[in-house]
Amino acid sequence: MTLDMPLGIGAAIAFIFGASVGSFVCMVGYRLPRDLSIVTPRSYCESCERALPWWANIPILAYLGLKGRCVMCGAPIPFRHFLAEFGLALIALYLFFAFPIPDAFARFVLCASLWTVAIIDYDWRLIPNIITWPGMLVGFAAASLMIPEVGWKSSLIGIIVGGGVLWGTGYFYQLVRGREGVGLGDVWLLGMVGGFLGWPGVFFTMFFGSVIGAAGGIAFALMGGGATAPAPLGEPATDPEEADVSILKTEVPFGPYLALAAGVFALFQPQLAHWYFSR
Repeated sequence: MTLDMPLGIGAAIAFIFGASVGSFVCMVGYRLPRDLSIVTPRSYCESCERALPWWANIPILAYLGLKGRCVMCGAPIPFRHFLAEFGLALIALYLFFAFPIPDAFARFVLCASLWTVAIIDYDWRLIPNIITWPGMLVGFAAASLMIPEVGWKSSLIGIIVGGGVLWGTGYFYQLVRGREGVGLGDVWLLGMVGGFLGWPGVFFTMFFGSVIGAAGGIAFALMGGGATAPAPLGEPATDPEEADVSILKTEVPFGPYLALAAGVFALFQPQLAHWYFSR
């Protein structure tokens, strides 16, 4: 923290800012894949679709005060709303104390983008290019100007290697198995990660994301998560008659695991870079 302000005030601003962005992230995660405007109308209940009063939009406090239910119709509010608000608030607070303000802000932008990607990919099995393509450019600018630990050279290499490595992995899988194993959305996501965090972030994200993805994928398949996958506008991703629910052929959304791994590296890059790349 380098700004000349009382530490407590700065921490409070960071926490409130993070919680507010968390609320916005959930809104984007709901509306974007449905081709709905993220500007208008104002926030409404996903169940009854009635506009919410302003106080029901206060991050964290509204969810707790309403006990997780809509004030209009009483329908349950998805817990992910509280999780995103509180989670990004804690992330912003941690970054405020751990990094200089410009560096912390750039890393928070990445974390918020990763959270949005994870929500959408989990629900819809897609990663919107409207997030990852600009994200690569924003990441390159941020690494060049705001994250001295990365710099423009590592960022540029990260974009090239990030997209190239995962694309090559998916192409090899398709040659061997005769079906797509890695979507281009994952490729562009890793390119965005490389833009913000450089090539070390790419390799950590690939390694750690694959480890937790393997465990999560098995659990996802055993719970029946791959039998049918939702697609945008309510169209089924696979024909129910052709769906193969075997564990080996289950289509698992890889984006959330990559997002989690990249988020970990964004928060703890100095420690992880020293530990991971000094061995």
